[in-house]
Amino acid sequence: MRARRHWLAMLLLPAALAAGAGAPAARSQPVPGLQGPAPAPLPSTEVPSCPGLVRLLNSARLLQTVDLINVRRFYDLNGADCAWSPRNAQQVAGVLAAAPDHGLDPALFHAGPIADLAADLQPDAVMVRDVLITDGALKYARYVSEGVGPVAADNPDAPADLTTEADRVEALARALRGGTPGAWLGGLTPRYPAYVQLQAGLVRYRQIAAAGGWQMLPDTLARSRRVQDHTALRTRLHAEGDLATDSGSALFDDELRAGLARFQWRNGLRADGVLNAVTIERLNVSVGERLAKLALNLERLRRTLPDLPMTRVEVNLPAATAVLLRDGRRVLRMNAVIGAPQHETPELASEIDAIVFNPPWTIPRSIIVNEIEPHVKRDRKYLKKNHMSWQGDQLVQEPGPWNALGRIKFDFPNPYSVYLHDTPARELFTDPERAASHGCVRLERPLELAEALLAADPQWDPKAIRAAIDSGRTLRVSVLDPTPVVLTYQTAFAEADGSIHFRTDVYGRDTKLTLALSNRLEVPTPPPGP
Repeated sequence: MRARRHWLAMLLLPAALAAGAGAPAARSQPVPGLQGPAPAPLPSTEVPSCPGLVRLLNSARLLQTVDLINVRRFYDLNGADCAWSPRNAQQVAGVLAAAPDHGLDPALFHAGPIADLAADLQPDAVMVRDVLITDGALKYARYVSEGVGPVAADNPDAPADLTTEADRVEALARALRGGTPGAWLGGLTPRYPAYVQLQAGLVRYRQIAAAGGWQMLPDTLARSRRVQDHTALRTRLHAEGDLATDSGSALFDDELRAGLARFQWRNGLRADGVLNAVTIERLNVSVGERLAKLALNLERLRRTLPDLPMTRVEVNLPAATAVLLRDGRRVLRMNAVIGAPQHETPELASEIDAIVFNPPWTIPRSIIVNEIEPHVKRDRKYLKKNHMSWQGDQLVQEPGPWNALGRIKFDFPNPYSVYLHDTPARELFTDPERAASHGCVRLERPLELAEALLAADPQWDPKAIRAAIDSGRTLRVSVLDPTPVVLTYQTAFAEADGSIHFRTDVYGRDTKLTLALSNRLEVPTPPPGP
């Protein structure tokens, strides 16, 4: 209590010194700096009067914790007086306290100080709590619906859209007038299945953590060939639901093998039910690490899902998969090969506007220098053997089954010169680790995707497409209705059956995003007491 009193005193002291301790402020006085006449004040039943609110809002001390622009905007709508009745405050406090269920730190929304001040009826405490509830509600509304960004690498400090913020302030004020601020805040969470299922997964993993998580397994389980006691493995698989029950059996039976295979499937491993070193390593990822990854990927979804069209081709880079969705329903799924870590595939959004049958490959200079020239030095016939020739200052591989792009290429405008394409190296699609290209995305079933994207064009039925490929001639076909394509980065995601899947951070982007968010969202703490 002593430390909290000191904090409240520090918040109120600058205003008191500036305006004179105890100087009253008129209830209808507008907050300085806000334009336009104030509408009728919010209903004041059960809402305490706060004559010192204007002085508090002018206190520089609040700059450390509160977004004063939007908070002042809100109180201008309320006649510069306190706004929160105990009932409405309790609604909002409950939502803010449950922020971890969406992977958000409740400290960002002052949940702790709001709870600490709930029983304190002193005027200064009531006034500070009112401001913190307002600021917490507005920040929660923005973060849960749009993400905590912007944290884009090109402009991490881009200002928020003030028009949107003003609309959000007015919406909170309307919800407060109607007595439903908690329901309004709860209704802002994304309703997309991908988000709802992943968020449910986070809640379940929080329950697992609350129950104690799981024990680490010794790596000797993978190395030894002797008959062993597998009760610990059985318990571990049951903890995440890969085994429906934990029978306590020490045997490595068919049930245990199936549970292990399911775990491997959810983690992007070869689902063969063999307990090897890589599987042990994934089993020993802690529940805390799982929670962090789930929270990070919920943040990604909050920032990207609202802008995604319901019909699209979507490539998830960490999972190395591609799907075609129509009106939000998956109609085609396939494995993909993405860029190796030294040749990262970018995240982007564009539209597939053309498909090339029998494409030639104009070889990038970096590949010529780093890969082809060493081959040519060892074998002067290398270019001829691989159907490559110089055309002016460009090295081109002619179309055909040997071509690195295969028989089909999908073009879409982007600044990275990447595209989706076929490949003659079919064996890569059976490898669970599929980061092996120079940056473009290779597709396992490109013919089926081409047929789906050209289905609306009567000139290009499946028979015509196959004839064009069999001709061996290069042909570029415009897509009548360009299809959105999105290259995303989700290291945790939910499948249609609700199962939660995890992938390795192949490009280290989880780490980068975590650092960016941490730097942007340092949660201010009240100064310590004397």
